[in-house]
Amino acid sequence: MEDLLRTGFTSHYGLSVCTTANITVVTNEPYFEIEDTDVKEIMLHTSRGRGMANISNPSKMQITVANYDKFISNLPHSFQNGRKRCDILVTCDNDRYFILGELKDRNISNKNSRHNVKKGAKEQLFQSLKTLTDVQEILDYINAKSVKRCCYFNKQSKSPTVLNAVTAFNRLANVFPDGFKMTHSDIEALGFEFWEYTGEQTLKMTA
Repeated sequence: MEDLLRTGFTSHYGLSVCTTANITVVTNEPYFEIEDTDVKEIMLHTSRGRGMANISNPSKMQITVANYDKFISNLPHSFQNGRKRCDILVTCDNDRYFILGELKDRNISNKNSRHNVKKGAKEQLFQSLKTLTDVQEILDYINAKSVKRCCYFNKQSKSPTVLNAVTAFNRLANVFPDGFKMTHSDIEALGFEFWEYTGEQTLKMTA
């Protein structure tokens, strides 16, 4: 994935090869969490409660987490200016997964603000997906994967509008520990699913 970003992506868009350091992290840990730090760096944690996205990897696949936000932010201003981008790309060393992820750690009590944050995250994911799939080399790589998702991760548990108590939502999350598959016609038109994860809900990646 790193080579596709550094050379294939930049070549397609007529940019110089990206030389920014540390845009990917590789792990085969059976469980890890992903944190997006204040300085746009990605950190992986194996202890619970440290990150914004929870990943289960029981098969101990080699998983690469690419800091897509950092990658785009270090491209020429004329290219990145106004271009929406998600936080991370998550891939594995077999033909299973290609994941776009937007990471949040926000406890928003106001319904309208919560809606706007989620709407913005969806747009970042969709626009990132469109930017990536316009690159034929990356599209070929994506098409070889069997599980393709755009994922909104929020570390903070918040009850949806149909529930009025976070504790009730936490019980619902226990019933659906693997997240919620939601509808998004634009994302689905590009061959991806849209999923939401909150609190302890975990993306399970299996070989």
